[in-house]
Amino acid sequence: MKAKLIGIGRATLSEEARVEIERMITDGELKGGEKLNELGLSNLMGVSRGTVREAIRSLGGSGLVDLVANRGAFVHEITLAEVQNLYDLRGAIFALACGDAARHFGEGAQPTLADDLSRNIDEMTAANDTKEISHYYTLNIEFHDLLLTAANNPKAKTIYDSLKREMHLFRRQGLSIATNIALSLEEHRAIADAVTAGDEEAARDAANEHIRRGFGRYMATATRD
Repeated sequence: MKAKLIGIGRATLSEEARVEIERMITDGELKGGEKLNELGLSNLMGVSRGTVREAIRSLGGSGLVDLVANRGAFVHEITLAEVQNLYDLRGAIFALACGDAARHFGEGAQPTLADDLSRNIDEMTAANDTKEISHYYTLNIEFHDLLLTAANNPKAKTIYDSLKREMHLFRRQGLSIATNIALSLEEHRAIADAVTAGDEEAARDAANEHIRRGFGRYMATATRD
């Protein structure tokens, strides 16, 4: 049986709405515990309530939105136990990826990785110097993505990306203080040095240390707040 392929490369309105709602959540424009107002969102995006409703429902399994019977949809309000679990899972995958990236680089399979990491760290340093926290956060995500891609393990990257979406709910908070950014940068340099030296064990250790300290920074910020 053969069917005609329809709409290749084009997103539906509900998919576009989903992407925009997800962005609003991860950028902090919609806060944890906030009810998603279909009418308000439809007016804001210029689409029908049905389109927004479909988009919200599709976010129900993303970890970003809670669908509550007879009450509606709410931005997920993350607990400290969930934060710990997400950091643990992310740390395991990131350490694995950094070790694999180091091995591949040592074998000559990632010839541009050293330059890419160096450029990224230079840009993060500049963003920190000019207090462009939002830009630093974007570059911070790129740093991790470079290493996940270099690990050449698509399944691990898919799982990591899913965790990353959920962690957007709280990670900006841990990177909102200048001291935390400076420490994070030092850890990034240690990871990059180990990876580009082709040292698998050192890369895994540096990655684990980065995630462990990141959790500590988040907890210190959360406790203060």
